Amino acid sequence: MDWTLLKGYIYFFAIAISAILLMWYIYHLYANRARSAHYEEYSNLVLNDGLDDQPLEPRDDRADESPKNQTKDKE
Repeated sequence: MDWTLLKGYIYFFAIAISAILLMWYIYHLYANRARSAHYEEYSNLVLNDGLDDQPLEPRDDRADESPKNQTKDKE
């Protein structure tokens, strides 16, 4: 087998695998958007990380009442 032919096969399979991975990633993004997982909301998290900024999601107050946060004398 000639070296140029082998490089051609490697190039073809690399492009095919890259195209398949790209299509899978695009499908993954659209499937998550259908399940309402919007990544765009989190893209400004780095810019809006001050103490006075609006939270991205409302805080669940029941999270403070989890068993990890309770002591034995409160039970």
